[in-house]
Amino acid sequence: MPATVLLLATESAGETAAEALRGSLDAEIELLPSLRAALPRLRHADFTLVVLDEALATADPEATERIYQTTNAPVLELSLAICSAPRIVRQARAALARRTRDLAIAQTAAASLLHSELSQTLSGILLESELALRQATPMQEPKLRELVELASQLRDRLRPRAQTGPSMSQELHG
Repeated sequence: MPATVLLLATESAGETAAEALRGSLDAEIELLPSLRAALPRLRHADFTLVVLDEALATADPEATERIYQTTNAPVLELSLAICSAPRIVRQARAALARRTRDLAIAQTAAASLLHSELSQTLSGILLESELALRQATPMQEPKLRELVELASQLRDRLRPRAQTGPSMSQELHG
């Protein structure tokens, strides 16, 4: 999925930057000439990056603050009057790379937290099931055994996979 970049700049300053970004990033670029026009777009669209011309930011600090508060995308504030097209592209690539890295870190942390919570809950279910099995009537026993078996299988699936290659000690002594 291509990146979607919101470029906030006057048409004269923004066209060169838009073409450079479009060609180098293979991105969809939406050019808006004012910050106030950008606010509704930011509320209703999901942008990968916002590039903001410092001239617009300086002219309307209140709207600039709202831009930063409204978007989840990184905001790259540059002076398009003095930045070359290659510099704009480098800065945009770096911002997009940081965003990708930050999202990957957040996803890994969320998955790890979920895994930990599931493992704890599953351990509780397994323990309670095994305790109930000890006190089960002959009629309850088959169902509780099945529950213990299913919980055990799920626990085994949640366990980290063992390293498939040689262990470090085997490599050192091998």
